[in-house]
Amino acid sequence: MKFFNLTAKTNTGFTLIETLVSLALFSVVLVIAGGTVVSVIDVNKRNQAISSVVNNLNYSIDSMIRDVKTGYLYKCDYTGTMTIADLKKSDFEGSANCGNLTLMSTISGQDVVVTYEFVPTSVDGAVNGYIEKTVYDIGGNPVGKYSITDKNNVQIDSADFNVKNASALDCDDTVMTCEYGQPSVFVIIKGKAGNQQIEISKFYVQTFISQRLINITDFKD
Repeated sequence: MKFFNLTAKTNTGFTLIETLVSLALFSVVLVIAGGTVVSVIDVNKRNQAISSVVNNLNYSIDSMIRDVKTGYLYKCDYTGTMTIADLKKSDFEGSANCGNLTLMSTISGQDVVVTYEFVPTSVDGAVNGYIEKTVYDIGGNPVGKYSITDKNNVQIDSADFNVKNASALDCDDTVMTCEYGQPSVFVIIKGKAGNQQIEISKFYVQTFISQRLINITDFKD
C-alpha cells in the first residue's frame, strides 16, 4: 500500500517589510546615482567656465604682444607728453620692471601712442587688478581707455615690463652712448583666473617680445 503526503500549495507574495526594504535600497541607489550625475555636470560646467576665462586671458595677452611686436619707441614709466612728436624726441627708456609701458603702435595702420599699465586693486576699488590700455590722439589726449583683462574673472597680481635697446634703430652716437641690439620688451605677468563660483587657477606668464617692423625708417624725422 502506498501513502502520499499531500501539501497545500500557497502563492505567497512579498511581505510588507520586504517591500519597504526594497524601496529603501532602490531610493538610496537612485539618490547616489542622481548625485553623481549632478556632480559630473557641475564639474563639467566649472571646467568649461575656467577654460573660457583662460582662453580669453590668452587672447588678451596675445593681442598686447602683437601690438608691442609691431610697435616701436618703447618707454618704461614714461611721464612726458603723450604726443607722437614728443615721444620721438625723448631718449628716455625707463627703469627695469616698470608697471607702465608706452609705445608707438602701428597695428591699426597708422602711428598711435598707446600705453599698457598695470592697475592694482587698490587704485580704483575694482574687484580685481587688471592691465589697462590707453590710446591717445594727435594732441596727446586719451581717446580710449579700457581693461584688456576680465576684471570679474581674472586677478592680475603684478605686471612688469623690461625695455631693452629701445632707441637702437635711430640712436645718434655723436650725442649719446648707444646700445645697439634688437629693441625688445620682456614681460612678466602673475595672477589668478577664476572666482568664487568657478575654480581658481594661478598663472605665471613670461614672454620676450622682439620688435618686428615691416619697414624700418628714421623715426626721428
